[in-house]
Amino acid sequence: MASAARTLQWKRRIIQAASLFVIGEFSYFGIFRCPFAVPYVSCPNCPVVQCPGRKLWLTAWIGILASALFFGRAFCGYACPGGMVAELFDRVSPFTRSIGRRVSKGFDRVLRNAKYVAAAAALYLFLGLHNPRWAVPIRTGEFFQATALTFHHAFTPWLFRTGTVLGALALGLLVPYFWCRYLCPTGGILDVFGRFAPARHRMTADCTDCGKCERSCGMATRPSEPNCTNCGACVSDCPANAIRFGLGGGGGTSADEENAPEKQA
Repeated sequence: MASAARTLQWKRRIIQAASLFVIGEFSYFGIFRCPFAVPYVSCPNCPVVQCPGRKLWLTAWIGILASALFFGRAFCGYACPGGMVAELFDRVSPFTRSIGRRVSKGFDRVLRNAKYVAAAAALYLFLGLHNPRWAVPIRTGEFFQATALTFHHAFTPWLFRTGTVLGALALGLLVPYFWCRYLCPTGGILDVFGRFAPARHRMTADCTDCGKCERSCGMATRPSEPNCTNCGACVSDCPANAIRFGLGGGGGTSADEENAPEKQA
Protein backbone atom coordinates (compact mmCIF):
# COMPACT_ATOMS: atom_id res chain seq x y z
CA MET A 1 0.00 0.00 0.00
CA ALA A 2 2.81 2.43 0.89
CA SER A 3 4.51 1.73 -2.44
CA ALA A 4 1.27 2.33 -4.34
CA ALA A 5 0.72 5.60 -2.45
CA ARG A 6 4.23 6.80 -3.35
CA THR A 7 3.65 5.86 -6.98
CA LEU A 8 0.41 7.85 -7.00
CA GLN A 9 2.22 10.93 -5.69
CA TRP A 10 4.89 10.64 -8.38
CA LYS A 11 2.17 10.39 -11.01
CA ARG A 12 0.51 13.43 -9.49
CA ARG A 13 3.77 15.39 -9.72
CA ILE A 14 4.10 14.47 -13.40
CA ILE A 15 0.52 15.59 -14.09
CA GLN A 16 1.14 18.84 -12.20
CA ALA A 17 4.27 19.55 -14.24
CA ALA A 18 2.47 18.82 -17.51
CA SER A 19 -0.46 21.02 -16.48
CA LEU A 20 1.86 23.88 -15.54
CA PHE A 21 3.44 23.64 -18.99
CA VAL A 22 0.05 23.66 -20.75
CA ILE A 23 -2.05 26.12 -18.72
CA GLY A 24 0.46 27.88 -16.47
CA GLU A 25 0.67 30.98 -18.67
CA PHE A 26 -3.11 31.00 -19.08
CA SER A 27 -3.42 30.99 -15.29
CA TYR A 28 -0.99 33.91 -15.02
CA PHE A 29 -2.89 35.98 -17.57
CA GLY A 30 -6.17 35.31 -15.78
CA ILE A 31 -4.86 36.79 -12.54
CA PHE A 32 -2.63 39.59 -13.78
CA ARG A 33 -3.91 40.67 -17.19
CA CYS A 34 -7.52 39.63 -17.70
CA PRO A 35 -9.66 42.80 -17.87
CA PHE A 36 -12.91 41.02 -16.99
CA ALA A 37 -14.49 40.76 -13.54
CA VAL A 38 -14.41 36.96 -13.77
CA PRO A 39 -11.30 35.65 -15.54
CA TYR A 40 -10.99 32.52 -17.67
CA VAL A 41 -14.58 32.54 -19.00
CA SER A 42 -14.91 35.39 -21.53
CA CYS A 43 -11.83 34.46 -23.52
CA PRO A 44 -13.43 34.53 -27.02
CA ASN A 45 -14.28 38.21 -26.49
CA CYS A 46 -11.02 39.19 -24.82
CA PRO A 47 -8.92 41.86 -26.56
CA VAL A 48 -5.70 40.71 -24.86
CA VAL A 49 -4.41 38.93 -27.94
CA GLN A 50 -1.30 37.55 -26.23
CA CYS A 51 -3.32 35.42 -23.80
CA PRO A 52 -3.16 31.69 -24.65
CA GLY A 53 -6.61 31.33 -23.14
CA ARG A 54 -8.15 32.49 -26.40
CA LYS A 55 -7.31 29.02 -27.74
CA LEU A 56 -7.26 26.99 -24.53
CA TRP A 57 -10.25 28.13 -22.53
CA LEU A 58 -12.93 25.82 -23.97
CA THR A 59 -10.73 22.71 -23.91
CA ALA A 60 -9.59 23.55 -20.39
CA TRP A 61 -13.11 23.98 -19.04
CA ILE A 62 -14.39 20.82 -20.74
CA GLY A 63 -11.52 18.91 -19.15
CA ILE A 64 -12.09 20.45 -15.71
CA LEU A 65 -15.83 19.80 -15.70
CA ALA A 66 -15.46 16.29 -17.13
CA SER A 67 -12.93 15.40 -14.44
CA ALA A 68 -15.24 16.89 -11.80
CA LEU A 69 -18.10 14.62 -12.87
CA PHE A 70 -15.99 11.52 -12.26
CA PHE A 71 -13.28 12.55 -9.78
CA GLY A 72 -14.73 15.53 -7.92
CA ARG A 73 -12.24 18.21 -7.01
CA ALA A 74 -9.26 16.31 -8.42
CA PHE A 75 -8.31 19.20 -10.72
CA CYS A 76 -7.31 21.18 -7.64
CA GLY A 77 -4.93 18.49 -6.41
CA TYR A 78 -3.53 17.37 -9.75
CA ALA A 79 -3.58 20.16 -12.31
CA CYS A 80 -4.38 23.62 -10.92
CA PRO A 81 -1.37 26.00 -11.04
CA GLY A 82 -2.81 27.89 -8.06
CA GLY A 83 -3.03 24.64 -6.14
CA MET A 84 0.60 23.94 -7.00
CA VAL A 85 1.63 27.32 -5.58
CA ALA A 86 -0.38 26.64 -2.42
CA GLU A 87 1.24 23.23 -2.04
CA LEU A 88 4.71 24.72 -2.54
CA PHE A 89 4.04 27.39 0.08
CA ASP A 90 2.87 24.72 2.51
CA ARG A 91 6.07 22.74 2.00
CA VAL A 92 8.58 25.59 2.26
CA SER A 93 6.96 27.72 4.96
CA PRO A 94 8.11 27.12 8.56
CA PHE A 95 4.83 28.56 9.85
CA THR A 96 2.16 26.26 8.40
CA ARG A 97 3.06 23.50 10.87
CA SER A 98 3.36 25.72 13.93
CA ILE A 99 0.52 28.17 13.18
CA GLY A 100 -1.64 27.02 10.30
CA ARG A 101 -2.40 23.53 11.61
CA ARG A 102 -3.87 25.08 14.77
CA VAL A 103 -6.84 26.69 13.01
CA SER A 104 -9.88 25.78 15.08
CA LYS A 105 -12.41 23.44 13.52
CA GLY A 106 -15.21 25.92 14.16
CA PHE A 107 -13.35 28.70 12.36
CA ASP A 108 -12.48 26.35 9.52
CA ARG A 109 -16.08 25.18 9.06
CA VAL A 110 -17.38 28.75 8.92
CA LEU A 111 -14.69 30.18 6.66
CA ARG A 112 -14.74 27.29 4.18
CA ASN A 113 -18.25 28.40 3.19
CA ALA A 114 -16.78 31.63 1.81
CA LYS A 115 -15.74 29.85 -1.38
CA TYR A 116 -19.38 29.06 -2.12
CA VAL A 117 -20.21 32.75 -1.67
CA ALA A 118 -17.33 33.60 -4.01
CA ALA A 119 -18.64 31.08 -6.56
CA ALA A 120 -22.15 32.57 -6.37
CA ALA A 121 -20.72 36.08 -6.82
CA ALA A 122 -18.70 34.96 -9.84
CA LEU A 123 -21.76 33.36 -11.43
CA TYR A 124 -23.78 36.52 -10.83
CA LEU A 125 -21.09 38.72 -12.38
CA PHE A 126 -20.80 36.41 -15.39
CA LEU A 127 -24.44 35.51 -16.01
CA GLY A 128 -26.28 38.43 -14.44
CA LEU A 129 -23.98 41.34 -15.29
CA HIS A 130 -22.42 39.81 -18.43
CA ASN A 131 -18.92 39.89 -16.97
CA PRO A 132 -18.05 43.61 -17.02
CA ARG A 133 -14.55 44.85 -17.70
CA TRP A 134 -12.76 46.08 -14.59
CA ALA A 135 -9.48 47.01 -16.26
CA VAL A 136 -8.26 48.61 -19.47
CA PRO A 137 -7.05 45.68 -21.62
CA ILE A 138 -3.38 45.82 -22.58
CA ARG A 139 -3.56 44.00 -25.90
CA THR A 140 0.14 43.34 -26.42
CA GLY A 141 3.41 44.21 -24.78
CA GLU A 142 6.50 42.93 -23.01
CA PHE A 143 5.49 40.32 -20.43
CA PHE A 144 6.06 42.08 -17.11
CA GLN A 145 5.70 45.60 -18.48
CA ALA A 146 2.23 44.75 -19.78
CA THR A 147 1.36 43.38 -16.33
CA ALA A 148 2.49 46.63 -14.70
CA LEU A 149 0.42 48.64 -17.19
CA THR A 150 -2.64 46.51 -16.40
CA PHE A 151 -2.31 47.39 -12.72
CA HIS A 152 -1.75 51.05 -13.58
CA HIS A 153 -4.90 51.30 -15.72
CA ALA A 154 -7.13 49.00 -13.66
CA PHE A 155 -10.25 50.15 -11.85
CA THR A 156 -10.72 49.74 -8.11
CA PRO A 157 -12.83 46.52 -8.29
CA TRP A 158 -10.12 44.82 -10.38
CA LEU A 159 -7.41 45.87 -7.94
CA PHE A 160 -9.52 44.59 -5.04
CA ARG A 161 -10.19 41.27 -6.76
CA THR A 162 -6.56 40.72 -7.73
CA GLY A 163 -5.30 41.85 -4.34
CA THR A 164 -7.65 39.40 -2.64
CA VAL A 165 -6.38 36.52 -4.76
CA LEU A 166 -2.72 37.37 -4.18
CA GLY A 167 -3.29 38.05 -0.49
CA ALA A 168 -5.10 34.74 0.00
CA LEU A 169 -2.32 32.88 -1.81
CA ALA A 170 0.25 34.64 0.40
CA LEU A 171 -1.70 33.65 3.51
CA GLY A 172 -0.92 30.10 2.45
CA LEU A 173 2.49 30.71 4.03
CA LEU A 174 0.69 30.79 7.39
CA VAL A 175 -2.46 28.70 6.91
CA PRO A 176 -2.00 25.83 4.44
CA TYR A 177 -3.91 26.22 1.18
CA PHE A 178 -5.75 29.30 2.45
CA TRP A 179 -6.95 30.33 -1.02
CA CYS A 180 -7.96 26.80 -2.01
CA ARG A 181 -9.72 25.99 1.26
CA TYR A 182 -11.62 29.20 1.78
CA LEU A 183 -11.93 31.56 -1.20
CA CYS A 184 -11.41 29.89 -4.58
CA PRO A 185 -14.73 30.08 -6.51
CA THR A 186 -13.71 27.30 -8.89
CA GLY A 187 -12.93 25.13 -5.89
CA GLY A 188 -16.37 25.90 -4.49
CA ILE A 189 -18.08 24.77 -7.69
CA LEU A 190 -15.94 21.63 -7.99
CA ASP A 191 -16.57 20.84 -4.33
CA VAL A 192 -20.28 20.54 -5.13
CA PHE A 193 -19.47 18.12 -7.96
CA GLY A 194 -17.21 16.21 -5.59
CA ARG A 195 -20.12 15.23 -3.37
CA PHE A 196 -21.58 13.15 -6.20
CA ALA A 197 -18.45 12.00 -8.04
CA PRO A 198 -18.25 8.19 -8.22
CA ALA A 199 -14.45 7.80 -8.30
CA ARG A 200 -12.67 9.02 -5.18
CA HIS A 201 -10.80 8.11 -2.04
CA ARG A 202 -13.00 6.86 0.77
CA MET A 203 -12.57 5.68 4.33
CA THR A 204 -13.46 2.04 4.85
CA ALA A 205 -15.07 0.37 7.86
CA ASP A 206 -11.55 -0.24 9.22
CA CYS A 207 -11.26 3.47 10.05
CA THR A 208 -10.63 4.02 13.77
CA ASP A 209 -11.50 7.72 13.57
CA CYS A 210 -8.03 8.65 14.84
CA GLY A 211 -8.05 11.83 12.74
CA LYS A 212 -4.50 11.44 11.45
CA CYS A 213 -5.57 11.90 7.83
CA GLU A 214 -7.23 15.21 8.68
CA ARG A 215 -4.25 16.42 10.71
CA SER A 216 -1.78 15.58 7.95
CA CYS A 217 -3.94 16.98 5.14
CA GLY A 218 -3.09 20.48 3.96
CA MET A 219 -6.77 21.05 3.24
CA ALA A 220 -7.62 19.90 6.80
CA THR A 221 -10.21 17.39 5.66
CA ARG A 222 -10.81 13.67 5.36
CA PRO A 223 -11.34 11.54 2.25
CA SER A 224 -14.65 12.16 0.47
CA GLU A 225 -15.49 15.13 2.68
CA PRO A 226 -15.70 18.82 1.62
CA ASN A 227 -12.36 20.24 0.41
CA CYS A 228 -10.95 16.79 -0.42
CA THR A 229 -9.04 17.02 -3.71
CA ASN A 230 -8.60 13.27 -4.18
CA CYS A 231 -4.82 13.75 -4.09
CA GLY A 232 -4.29 10.55 -2.09
CA ALA A 233 -1.50 12.00 0.05
CA CYS A 234 -3.27 10.75 3.17
CA VAL A 235 -3.24 7.10 2.08
CA SER A 236 0.25 6.41 3.38
CA ASP A 237 -0.46 8.31 6.62
CA CYS A 238 -3.38 6.13 7.68
CA PRO A 239 -2.23 3.75 10.47
CA ALA A 240 -5.25 1.50 9.93
CA ASN A 241 -4.75 1.25 6.16
CA ALA A 242 -8.39 2.31 5.87
CA ILE A 243 -8.34 4.63 2.85
CA ARG A 244 -9.22 3.19 -0.54
CA PHE A 245 -9.77 4.63 -3.99
CA GLY A 246 -12.65 3.27 -6.01
CA LEU A 247 -16.08 3.66 -7.50
CA GLY A 248 -19.13 4.20 -5.37
CA GLY A 249 -22.61 5.65 -5.35
CA GLY A 250 -23.24 9.36 -5.68
CA GLY A 251 -22.71 11.22 -2.48
CA GLY A 252 -20.35 8.59 -1.10
CA THR A 253 -20.22 6.89 2.27
CA SER A 254 -17.96 7.94 5.08
CA ALA A 255 -16.47 5.60 7.64
CA ASP A 256 -18.75 7.03 10.30
CA GLU A 257 -21.79 6.08 8.23
CA GLU A 258 -20.44 2.60 7.58
CA ASN A 259 -19.78 2.05 11.28
CA ALA A 260 -23.11 3.49 12.40
CA PRO A 261 -24.91 0.11 12.79
CA GLU A 262 -21.96 -1.26 14.79
CA LYS A 263 -21.98 1.78 17.09
CA GLN A 264 -25.69 1.45 17.66
CA ALA A 265 -25.48 -2.28 18.33
